[in-house]
Amino acid sequence: MDPARSDAPRAGEPSTSVGAAGAAPGVLVDTRPSPIELQFARAAYIILQMWPALRQAVLEQWGGPESEEKRQFLLSHLCDEYGTGQGKCPDVDDLADLLDNYVEEEYDCQLEDDSAMMIAMHVCNAFKVIFEEKRGEQLVAQLEQAFGKVRKSKVEHQTQELAEGDEDDDQEEDETATPSAPRPPAPRPEPEIDEDGFETVVSRRRR
Repeated sequence: MDPARSDAPRAGEPSTSVGAAGAAPGVLVDTRPSPIELQFARAAYIILQMWPALRQAVLEQWGGPESEEKRQFLLSHLCDEYGTGQGKCPDVDDLADLLDNYVEEEYDCQLEDDSAMMIAMHVCNAFKVIFEEKRGEQLVAQLEQAFGKVRKSKVEHQTQELAEGDEDDDQEEDETATPSAPRPPAPRPEPEIDEDGFETVVSRRRR
């Protein structure tokens, strides 16, 4: 899907969704998301959070100071387009192209793996499981468990890096505080006496 097309998401542009716009004047419409819509939103959020390429792009701000907002915009677009369960399941190839183009346009990042396709497959699977099979609670619980492991692993990695940094600092301080003991002077070579009783001068460099 070409990001230049009018239906492709672009950060900074309003995202449209089916809601109260078609309601008759004077009729109050409950626009709050249903529990099943919240399940899809949570699933899509976790899927994007666990996308390594997008996570790195946001962490290192490849998309500038608004990198996190751009990820949130992508999430909003997915929820607006597919989060109501109306219509058929999104086409995985079109969705993969959309994700690939979005990351390239907004984060100046050209993906060299198939991660966009993998994320698209996860989103399509979430659509089927939540809206068609009605097993959203089970899917979200599985995603939450996997997401928890990723966050725990990340925290442990950061803690290990901090600990290793502290050990390096302590070692440098010890080396500075306790300088190595001076080496004893090399013993002076014994004088060599020739047959006539004269001392022979010994050169410092021997061939």
